[in-house]
Amino acid sequence: GGPPAQAQQPAAAAMDGPDFDAQGHFEGIVTTGSVADLFRAANVVDAEVRDLDGDMQMVCYENYSKFVRATEVTSLVRSSVKALDPDLGRLESSFAEISEMQQKVEEGISGRAREIELLLKRQRRCQKLQALFDLPATLQRCLDREAYGKACEAYANCTPFLRQYRHINTFRSVLEAAELQMGRIRTALEWRLRSPELSSKEAMNSSATLLDLGEQPPKVARDFLSGRDAALRSCLGVCFGQEEGLSAGDTLRAACGRVVSEYVPELLDAIDGFKRLQQGCDVSGEGFDPESSLTAFASSAFDSLLSRTALLAERLQPPVEDLVTSASSVRDVSERLGAHLPEVLEKSLAAFLGRVLAGGGGGGFD
Repeated sequence: GGPPAQAQQPAAAAMDGPDFDAQGHFEGIVTTGSVADLFRAANVVDAEVRDLDGDMQMVCYENYSKFVRATEVTSLVRSSVKALDPDLGRLESSFAEISEMQQKVEEGISGRAREIELLLKRQRRCQKLQALFDLPATLQRCLDREAYGKACEAYANCTPFLRQYRHINTFRSVLEAAELQMGRIRTALEWRLRSPELSSKEAMNSSATLLDLGEQPPKVARDFLSGRDAALRSCLGVCFGQEEGLSAGDTLRAACGRVVSEYVPELLDAIDGFKRLQQGCDVSGEGFDPESSLTAFASSAFDSLLSRTALLAERLQPPVEDLVTSASSVRDVSERLGAHLPEVLEKSLAAFLGRVLAGGGGGGFD
């Protein structure tokens, strides 16, 4: 008998290798195997040959089909290109006509284009001159609308040219009218800066505009504090306004709550705004000391708050627990203001607490 069938698999696999020795393989089978093994190996080889032959035929058929299809497509493309020859010729002729017409158009408008460019330059100059002549009216509209920042910008853009050519009567008249309007705007800004109706942010914008107009920084800083002081007095009056239908304790607590939510933020914004004003320029001079002025401003605002709170507590005579709550609120306010107020803050707060608690019977507050 011969070797098992699985022993022939490595030999069959070796037939696919590049170093296969056909003669040696045949002699090995004849020498070691039986006639049945020889026939079996021959049948396997014949089957593989038939499979390979079929694969080759399939590949040849597929390639032939692709070749035929490619030939047909090439023929169609060649026919289509030939059919396009007349159209391509007309297209080339049209491009030539377009180029010729373009050249004629350019030759025709080149002179007019230079004229148009010159006219556009003149138009831009006329627009600039119109803006210069309209400057007084523009400033008046800004004054009516309280758009002081835009007025300052328009004035700054136009006046250098007007001053350069002020020897010309027309430009001198425009400059004088514009300066008259800017004087009115400056006066309106100064009044606005001292107004109690202005918020701290709006006061900062007005201060910046006045400084841009050349106003002296010490005067702007002094007016800023004056306006903020008036605004705080107005806010304090609202915080301690009369309320109907509330008990003494509820009235005092409501007033302290409005102080915390309205008065204290306004005071802090004013202090912060003044410090930013100091950072932008030197506001000292003309007998104005910014540090001491800010200290006096903050101390006065805090003392006014303490005085109004104490007067309300003395008038209402609320229960002790309400006095303690209100005093705690005031002490919290003093802690928030501690970074901006002088050392006299502690004395003012101590005097306030003693006055309020003494009036309410004392006790219960450390």
